Amino acid sequence: MRTKDVIQSLVGTKKMVVKDFFLEAETNAFVIAARPTKTEQCRCSRCHCKAKYYDGGRGARRWRTLDIGSSKAFVEASAPRVCCKKHGVVVANVPWARLNSRFCKAFEEQVTWLVAHTSRSVVSELMRIEWHTVGDVCTRVYKDLESGATSRFDGLVNIGIDETSYKKGHKYLTVVLNHDTNSVVWCSAGFGKEVLSRFFEILTPEQRDSIRCVSADGARWIASCIKEYCPNAERCVDPFVVSWATEVLDKERRQAWSEAYQTAKEASKRGRGRPAKGETVNPEKKQAKAVKNLRYVLLKNQNDLSDNQEAQLQFLTKTNPRLYRAYLLKEGLRLALKAGPDEITSAVTKWMAWAQRCRIPAFRELRLKIKRHFGAIVAAAKYGISNARVEAANNKIKLLIRTAYGFRNTDSLVSMIMLSCSCVQPRLPGR
Repeated sequence: MRTKDVIQSLVGTKKMVVKDFFLEAETNAFVIAARPTKTEQCRCSRCHCKAKYYDGGRGARRWRTLDIGSSKAFVEASAPRVCCKKHGVVVANVPWARLNSRFCKAFEEQVTWLVAHTSRSVVSELMRIEWHTVGDVCTRVYKDLESGATSRFDGLVNIGIDETSYKKGHKYLTVVLNHDTNSVVWCSAGFGKEVLSRFFEILTPEQRDSIRCVSADGARWIASCIKEYCPNAERCVDPFVVSWATEVLDKERRQAWSEAYQTAKEASKRGRGRPAKGETVNPEKKQAKAVKNLRYVLLKNQNDLSDNQEAQLQFLTKTNPRLYRAYLLKEGLRLALKAGPDEITSAVTKWMAWAQRCRIPAFRELRLKIKRHFGAIVAAAKYGISNARVEAANNKIKLLIRTAYGFRNTDSLVSMIMLSCSCVQPRLPGR
C-alpha cells in the first residue's frame, strides 16, 4: 500500500489528494499537505454546490486531525474563495472538515464519542484541546448528524414530557421523549408553556395530529399546551399519584407529632421518687416518640409490614385514629390505582367519595387535585403509559452533567444530551 493511501486512511477521508507529508521540526507535529479531489474543488462551504473560483483567499490553512502516535497531526491546504449563486463569496468547502471548524471530521467524531462516556476535563487532556472547545465540537457534530438523519419527529404517537434541573438556582431543562423508541426527540433550556410551545410549533400539523398519548406530571402548563396544540391527544398522568398521597400522609404525621410533643411538654411533671406499681411514666412523651418514629411504617405498603410494624400500627389505632385513617386512605388510593383499565374508573371514584367524608382537610384537597386529573389518571391505566422512561432519561442526563463536570453553554449541553440520549448518536471514526 502506498504511503499516501495510508495517510488518507489516518485522516478518515478519500476525497483528498496528498501532496506531501513531513515532520515539522519547530512543533514536532506531522503535517499533511493536501488538496481536495477535482470533484470536490470549487464547492460552496454552505450548500456544497459547484461555484466559480473567486480568488486565493488568505493562503494556506491547517486543520487538526487525529494524532499519529504521540505527535499532533495537521492537514494543510489552500483555502480559496468561490462565488456561490446562493450565498455569494464564501470560502471553498474542504471534504475533511465541517464549516467554521479547525478540526477534521474524524477528530471531532472521536472527541464527541469520548464526551458521551467520560468527563470533559479528561477529553480536554487526552485530545489536547481547550475545555470550552469540547462543547463547540459537540454542537457542530450534532448539527451535522441531525441534518443528515431522517426527521426524529416523524411517527410520533406516544410521547412523554418532563422538566429536570441541570444547575443550582432553578435552572431547568424541558425534555420530550418518544415512548416507542425510548429516545429523546427534543430538549431545551427552561420550562413552562412558552418553552414547550416551541416544540409543538416545530412540528407540522400532520405530526401533531399523529400524537395519541402524552404522559406527564400534573403541571398545568403542560396540560394547557397539550390542549392547545394536540386537542385529540390523551393526556396520561402516571401512577406516581400515590406520591401525592404519601406527601399528605407525612404532613399529617408531622402535625400529629407536633401536637403530641406539645401535649407532652405541657403535661404536669410527676413528683420525686420511684413510680408506683403499675404507674406509667410520662405516657404523653412515649406517645409523641412513637408517632415520630412512624414515618417509614406509614410510607410502607400494608402487605410489606413486619410483625413489629403491624404492632406499631395497632398502637396507632388507639392513640391517634385520625392518623391511622390517613394511612388507610393512602393505601386505598394505591390499591385503586392498581385496578385494571375497566375497574379503575369506579375504584378511583369510590376513593374520592371516601376522601370527601374523611374529615381530614389535606385529603379533601387531594381529592380535588385528583378530580382535576381524573381523565388523565384513567388514560394512564388504560394505555399502560407512565413517565418512568422520561424519569430514566432525566437520570441519564443528570449523570451526563455530573460526568462532564458542568456546561457553561446551554447549547453545548443540549447538543451533548441529544447525542447521548436521542437516536442521533456519535460513532468512533472508521467504525
